[in-house]
Amino acid sequence: MSDTKIFASCHNHSTYSDGVYTPEEMMDIAKGLGHGGFILTDHDTVRGTYFAVRAARERGMKSMLGCEFSTYHEGEGVHLLGFDFNPDNKKMQELLAFASGCQTGRTRLMFQWGQERGTLSRELSWQDVLDDHPYHDYFCNNQVFESFVKRGIYKREDYQHTFLLPNFSYKLGLEDRVKEELGYAYSDIQTVDVIKIILAAEGVPIVAHPVNQAKFADAFVEAGAMGFECVHPSLGRVGQMEYFREYCERRGLYKMGGADHSSVIGGYIQDDPKYDCPPDVIGISEEDFMTIYERRLG
Repeated sequence: MSDTKIFASCHNHSTYSDGVYTPEEMMDIAKGLGHGGFILTDHDTVRGTYFAVRAARERGMKSMLGCEFSTYHEGEGVHLLGFDFNPDNKKMQELLAFASGCQTGRTRLMFQWGQERGTLSRELSWQDVLDDHPYHDYFCNNQVFESFVKRGIYKREDYQHTFLLPNFSYKLGLEDRVKEELGYAYSDIQTVDVIKIILAAEGVPIVAHPVNQAKFADAFVEAGAMGFECVHPSLGRVGQMEYFREYCERRGLYKMGGADHSSVIGGYIQDDPKYDCPPDVIGISEEDFMTIYERRLG
């Protein structure tokens, strides 16, 4: 991969889910890196897609609709990327509403419980958060924090220890209570079902950052998965990029990849050791991008 010129990052998150940049800002960053393409894949929502595709067109770059879904297979979490699907498909609309509702419901409860415990300021209401983000349908702690910062209640440096960890961390051990209160959770979303929905919506299902998921690869392909992320920071750290590249080439599948939350595109400083991301693992080549952009494999 070190000799490959990166053409596009195809796994990215904006302020419409849990990213730090707007779609337009992300496109500017990608353009500044010399990329010719970019695909926004926000979690469980396509609300930012219009802005991303429009920004790409204005900058002479290539793009398409994308989304990342949180799913489960045999009790293990699996993320799926869906590309170029019809968001108006009925089953897809139902999936997007359910999936975004899982995150939004959890965020609302964690917000409520933090205020009840006294670990979260009461100077902001949940309605304030909704009003501040009128076009969003996915709410995580990022949108809540932005609303606090907007009102001067918290500062940027308060995010990790004062805001996030005491109120929204999964380490708080509240997930069972969340599911009990909501009556649903991401664990209800099965990988194979989502693959089929993406296909029914005329899209391309791709397995995202499949670390330690080689054991499921054949089953996912049999269900209809059309490719895997072969380039991703997490795969690079465990030496599995070449394995999935060879797997995709052998099976005639799409080879995808992107920065996700790493590198300058992901909003992290590259010399932060936790998110250090070599420049050759933040995207894919023009050949691999055009293969899916032009739907050469179906």
